[in-house]
Amino acid sequence: MDIAPPPSPPPAPPPPFPVLGVAAPLVVSVAVWAVTRSPYALLFAALGPVVAVAGVADQRISGRRTRRRAARERAVALLRLREEVAARLCAARRSLLARAPSARDILDGRANPALLWRAQPGPDGPAPPLVVGSGAVPSGLVWRGEAHAALPAEPLPGARGLAPARLVARLRGSGPRPVGRSAPADPVRWAEHVRWIPDAPVLASSAGGLGLRGPAALVAPVLRGAIVQLVHALPPDDLRIDGRPPGAEWAWLDRLPHSSRDAPGVPAPVLAPARRGPDEDAVAMHLTLRGRPVVLAAASRVESLPAACRTVLDLRGPGTALLLAVDAAAEFGTGHPAGPPAPAPDAAVAAQAGAGVPAPDGDEPSAASAAVVRAGLVRPELVSLSEASRFADELAALARRRGLDSARAPLPARVPFAEVATAVGAAASGLPATDLTVADLPASDLTATDLPATDLTLAGPAAGFLASSRPRSGLAAAVGVGHDGPVVVDLVADGPHAVVAGTTGSGKSELLVTWMAALAAAHPPEDVTVLLVDFKGGAAFDPLLVLPHAVGLVTDLDGHGARRALESLRAEIRHRERTLRQAGARDVDDPRAAGVLPRLVIVVDELAALLADQDGLHEVVSDIAARGRSLGMHLVLCTQRPAGVVRDAVLANCDLRLSLRVNNEADSRALLGVPDAAHLPAVPVGRCLLGAHGGPARPFQVAVTTADDLARIAAERMPRRPVRRPWLDPLPAAVPLAALAGLPPLGSAPSASPSASPSASPSTSPSASPSASPSTDDGRAVALPFALVDLPAEQRRAVATWRPATDGHLLVLGGPGSGRSSCLGALAASAGAGGVRVRRIPSDPEGCWDAFADVVARIRRPGPRPAPLVVLADDLDVAVSRLGPDHQAALLDLVAALVREGPHAGVALAASGRRPGGALQAVGAAAGPPVVLALPTRQEHVLAGGESSLFDPSAAPGAGEWRGMRIQVALPPAGPSSGDGPSSGDDADVPTASASASADPAPPLVLEVGPVHALVASAPAEATARLRAEGVDAVELLDLPLGWSADQRDTAPGIRAPADAPRVVVGDPDAWLVRGALLADIRRAGSVVLEGCAARDVRTLLRVRQVPPPLAPVPGRVWLVTPDGAVERRSWRRAPAPEPPGSAARPEPPAPPASAPADAAVSR
Repeated sequence: MDIAPPPSPPPAPPPPFPVLGVAAPLVVSVAVWAVTRSPYALLFAALGPVVAVAGVADQRISGRRTRRRAARERAVALLRLREEVAARLCAARRSLLARAPSARDILDGRANPALLWRAQPGPDGPAPPLVVGSGAVPSGLVWRGEAHAALPAEPLPGARGLAPARLVARLRGSGPRPVGRSAPADPVRWAEHVRWIPDAPVLASSAGGLGLRGPAALVAPVLRGAIVQLVHALPPDDLRIDGRPPGAEWAWLDRLPHSSRDAPGVPAPVLAPARRGPDEDAVAMHLTLRGRPVVLAAASRVESLPAACRTVLDLRGPGTALLLAVDAAAEFGTGHPAGPPAPAPDAAVAAQAGAGVPAPDGDEPSAASAAVVRAGLVRPELVSLSEASRFADELAALARRRGLDSARAPLPARVPFAEVATAVGAAASGLPATDLTVADLPASDLTATDLPATDLTLAGPAAGFLASSRPRSGLAAAVGVGHDGPVVVDLVADGPHAVVAGTTGSGKSELLVTWMAALAAAHPPEDVTVLLVDFKGGAAFDPLLVLPHAVGLVTDLDGHGARRALESLRAEIRHRERTLRQAGARDVDDPRAAGVLPRLVIVVDELAALLADQDGLHEVVSDIAARGRSLGMHLVLCTQRPAGVVRDAVLANCDLRLSLRVNNEADSRALLGVPDAAHLPAVPVGRCLLGAHGGPARPFQVAVTTADDLARIAAERMPRRPVRRPWLDPLPAAVPLAALAGLPPLGSAPSASPSASPSASPSTSPSASPSASPSTDDGRAVALPFALVDLPAEQRRAVATWRPATDGHLLVLGGPGSGRSSCLGALAASAGAGGVRVRRIPSDPEGCWDAFADVVARIRRPGPRPAPLVVLADDLDVAVSRLGPDHQAALLDLVAALVREGPHAGVALAASGRRPGGALQAVGAAAGPPVVLALPTRQEHVLAGGESSLFDPSAAPGAGEWRGMRIQVALPPAGPSSGDGPSSGDDADVPTASASASADPAPPLVLEVGPVHALVASAPAEATARLRAEGVDAVELLDLPLGWSADQRDTAPGIRAPADAPRVVVGDPDAWLVRGALLADIRRAGSVVLEGCAARDVRTLLRVRQVPPPLAPVPGRVWLVTPDGAVERRSWRRAPAPEPPGSAARPEPPAPPASAPADAAVSR
């Protein structure tokens, strides 16, 4: 970072003399004297020079005042800059001290306890830096001002809190001055002050080795300090002392847990003799630091040091040393520039190895900055033999408490599951497990405080003690083999939750399978169950489904199943809270809750994909993480990169952390606090690091589980009683209507039995709930069950029951083949079983019209309120679309009248259609929530009143939603009552205007003999010829003379019909419109028949407001308008006259051809 001084005020030029200001008054004064001849006028000539001189003097005084004020402000800015630089240098020094504590800080207890065996890496990878002493190290700050600019005087005591005016007064000298302070003889330059951090720890790379040159009395204390730092920073898994110098002086190294037990006390290899002769004082130590060989050596001459020592410290005295380095620029010069060279030629002779000086702006420290020690001088730290010995004893005791003092064996490349399957049983019994390495640790030395819950590896006598000190309801499981034998993890003692990280191909799935298999092998399904969530397709967890402990598998291939899992987990939380409250227990470990609730382990593979796909799942995960310990619910969250995926609130409750190989050190640090997981080998697969409760990460090899192992566990762990599943299976594709009798209706309280399984079949209940059956309380309150409701949030199912009194009318929407007709059939069957009258609306135009007209007439009939009636209209929108515009509007008026007036008369309508608008709009406005079955698109589903989250493009027939819940429509029993025909289930008790609902919708047309009748036909000539051929006295209207009336017997000259034949006048609508008086005359006694006309022709010719009933497109359909104005549908036919005995029957007139479309009226 650049440090720039405040700008100096620019020098102000001297003010010029005002020549014109002096000359102008002179000229004016002379001119005034010449005009006035007054000597007093010449006095004004002296006024101009006086004013000009005074102005120049004033400008100079003002300029000096401004320059003094600017100088004071710059002095104050320089003091503030000096304080800011001092603060930055102090912060950088504190950062170095916090990153790598010195040996003196470690021995005096000033080091951060969190850094014990959790070293941060240095610039050479995983090796931590070493503090070789203290001195002035580069700060990374660069002075951008004048090279020889000197620092201002020391900040005045208390100047930071002074107001600016008082501070200026101090600087001007008017304030009190400090006593006993004098200016330094040689002022410090800004460039030197900014560049160096005084008295900072000087760091060297431990990976490059360390060489010490000097007398034996000096090099031994410094070498002990270096060893103290390394064994403090690195756990025994990462640092091994392979050889030590001979002699009792170095015997304390054997007590360290890092000392190799294969050959304790072996002296270091003999160094090669120097060119000047052997060095009798030379000593060396060989270490293995995270797989890399490291040498720490000391000698009286530099030439005697091994070539592997890249950093050399030349000890000149007890408090002075010179730091030397080989290829310092090549090894460490990768960061900021070192700044201007030191004044002395040999000033920059040593590199600051991995100084990691933080950027002055507060950013993270640089991994490796090119830094040099000022003048190469270092003040080393000395450690006495007694201090080192005492520290070795403390580390040895700590290692015994953590079980790290046994001999360390290399990790195997492959571990069969059978080799670790007995580890949990051996630990519980206190006996050595098969193939376990028993530590030489007396049982008498173990206390309860020696074995905290962070110790996960159980071996030998310590295993039995540890198992007995844990809760008996733990979930111990052997997952692999470490340096000390089988590794056992316990979700109860070490959790309650776990996070597993690892890149693709590192063995995450194998670890999870082995972990769950070990849980199943060690605990019966009555004690623990497992819910598997795999968002990689589910293939990894398929082998685990043979275990009786597995209660469900959720994959990303079933989006609705994932949502069901989310709701089921919420329901499981509530169920466990309710069960514990009923038992009076605080948690699942309470003796009062024994045997009531099994522990539930929820294993989630690819957590990031699951959270991205399911909104709201993170809240559920956070809730389980916070309350899972007391409720017996445990999370095992697996992801490739835990940083940014698992929230801090969840991660704080996941004390058990496992990491396989990850891609970068940041991911490893985020989970374990160390970068070791990024350096795990890719081969063999399954190398893992295990950490718990902030303890050091320990390596182990994951065991491999085969299908035979799982089959054997499944055979040995068959449950003694049915295992309660916290998972409700999806609704079946086919639900018989009889199966609804065993379930409670929707809206009733769930069963409080804790042992009931939510996955039980609804048809297994021997008795039916009365509220789930169709009922009519006091003969009027109708309740018709028709579907099975899915309630995963309550882990149960219920019956969807339509109650018209409270729910209003019912609208069923769905696409083709969605089960609309089956839904109405289920309602009809339920109504029939409950004694409720049902009227099915036929789908043909005539039957649909007549049925609605009959029901509306029933509603409006005066008298006592009849029994409840349920009207079922299937495909109502299709039936309406088959009518013409006039009839559509009239039929919708009938439907609106039924919807509006029906509830007061005990009539309820259930109609089905494809879309909520159009013909179904009147029903939807007065209906409750619709039953939404399968629709082609999500948009149509939402427009129909469904929820977007419940849309399923692959839904089976009958699957849908009602009131925001997923349902499956029940299948009605086979029989006439469930058929879809137009007359099935019709109510014969409903009176009609013409005939019963099962009779012919168009009775035969009977014309009386005697009065004259009118026939309005679109083709009058053809109709006249047809009637005459059948012996009807028919005449065309155009053939009748003007003034002819219905009272005249003769219809037309030359045509004589039998006396018993009806008389008919035939004309088209236009002709009858002209002869309106004759039509009115005929209507007084006769009838008017309309054939092939439109409905508007009835209103135009006959002035009838009633819309005539629709006509089916079949031959012979006509409208008959009686003398009283009623418009009826008829089939063309005349009634035969009484025949004399023995006479032959008169043939019926043939039916006319099919009439023209109803809307094809004659234009007028």
